Amino acid sequence: MSSPSAAHESVLGAITRSLDHVLDTIPVPVNTLGCRTAPTENIATDSIKAIPDLSVMISTKGRMFERPVWLMECAFSQSDCDVMHKLDAYVRDIPDLLVVGKILITQAEQYTSPGSNGSIAQQLRSSDIMTQEEWLHNHSVDDFHRVVIDGHTWFSLSSVEIHVWTRQAGGSPIELDRLDGDEYAVGMLYPTVNLDDINRIFLRGFELIKEDVLWKLVTTNVDQSLLDHMEAWLPPPCALDSTLLTNALALGAWATAYKRYFSWHSELKSTPYNTTPREYSLRRKTAKRLGHRD
Repeated sequence: MSSPSAAHESVLGAITRSLDHVLDTIPVPVNTLGCRTAPTENIATDSIKAIPDLSVMISTKGRMFERPVWLMECAFSQSDCDVMHKLDAYVRDIPDLLVVGKILITQAEQYTSPGSNGSIAQQLRSSDIMTQEEWLHNHSVDDFHRVVIDGHTWFSLSSVEIHVWTRQAGGSPIELDRLDGDEYAVGMLYPTVNLDDINRIFLRGFELIKEDVLWKLVTTNVDQSLLDHMEAWLPPPCALDSTLLTNALALGAWATAYKRYFSWHSELKSTPYNTTPREYSLRRKTAKRLGHRD
């Protein structure tokens, strides 16, 4: 299984840093109650075993017990259908979840490599692999939505949306079918930028975490001063900075495009003419099994 691309990780990373910045201000000692983001937390329920792209975990009993309260997935390396299947399983099997969400990165066209025998392949065979700095020469970071270099499209972007759902009023579980009301929001990061509703629902998510933390503190009979500090805690109204997220998206797009170029170029340089990398690999395995050299 290949690792997620930079485009997949970029916006997730920026959101994770923003969440960390807020959660770190919760005025409760971690040995009493902890609240942290976890990018690789295993989730095992009755119907799914998965590692969400982003998790917020609340821990109690000196971090001996943790449970997820906020889960997010990114639809780029995986399909939107697969992401919604995961979110549905999370909500169904973890009914006390506070927030779920997805980042939907839609490519303008599905990426395909340029092959091995066309004019582009012949041109690249005769040149050295460029460094990322050389490759980006004469290009602006703002061109990230469509990266065309050496006559081939290495990355193309149609849109980037963020969808978030929270628990219903009165504590009812999250309903993914609801696409309106105070418990759902959608924001756009590309081609336009509008995160107002996402910041609103993130604020609601933080308020739900605050309620959850306060309830746990009350049930563990902590000192009243700690309760007072938690009662006074106010999360910021704008947790997500649009500039931070768009910069992350641009850097992730360029990094993904260059990795595609570099990986394809490296494979191409090592294979003979009129042979795809896969065909050459199979030929080498067959020759090795028969005791022949290439």
